[in-house]
Amino acid sequence: MKLLALIEKLESIFKARSKIHLVVIFLIFGVSGSASIFVSDIVLDFLNLEKFDVPQQVYWPLRLIVLFFCYQFILLAVSACFGELKHFSKYTKRIFFFLKN
Repeated sequence: MKLLALIEKLESIFKARSKIHLVVIFLIFGVSGSASIFVSDIVLDFLNLEKFDVPQQVYWPLRLIVLFFCYQFILLAVSACFGELKHFSKYTKRIFFFLKN
């Protein structure tokens, strides 16, 4: 019974139209997260930071920033593939509005 209440609460938080839509939303978040880690590695390799012997105190914050921005764009791309661009563009707009202010 508690599981059903949790699922209904998640449906309302993510504004899902159904339980299947909630699964699709979680699938999009999961695929986007995995892909953003892969793409951020490619971006960091392109920057060739090993050549400059960047200290860990610079490397990890830079990696997190690159990962964050990659995630936002990949989230939009993956959600467009699933036909949910309108739903996920609200999340991205909210994040960039927060960063702007």
